Amino acid sequence: MKFSKATDYALHALLFMINNQGDQKKIPVQDLASVLSVSTTYLSKVLTRLVKSNIISASSGAKGGYQLKNGWDSVSIYDVIITIDGKQSLLEDSFNHDEGCPIKAIMEDAETTLITTLKQKKLTSLDKNRTSK
Repeated sequence: MKFSKATDYALHALLFMINNQGDQKKIPVQDLASVLSVSTTYLSKVLTRLVKSNIISASSGAKGGYQLKNGWDSVSIYDVIITIDGKQSLLEDSFNHDEGCPIKAIMEDAETTLITTLKQKKLTSLDKNRTSK
């Protein structure tokens, strides 16, 4: 499972929102882009995917911006990765593994462990003000 830059930006944008949002304060994309050193255009495209997945909401206008939606604390790191990158595998599709191949078995076990861990880690684990999992 290789993570794209878009996933990295999405997770870091969420980290910033979680730790700086306060009482449902809307954070302008310009502020997020500045913190992440990325263009507002690119980050807007990434954040749109999070909006479509109901992880964050967006509002336009002078006081517009992005904010976490209710229920964000039940969203896992894996959910964010899948939202941005889709499902991927550690194994290259171009390489043929025979049934019973020990390398394939090891890689599948590693992938299962990674996915399980990412599913268990909720966005709340990014919150410096909380002590939950």
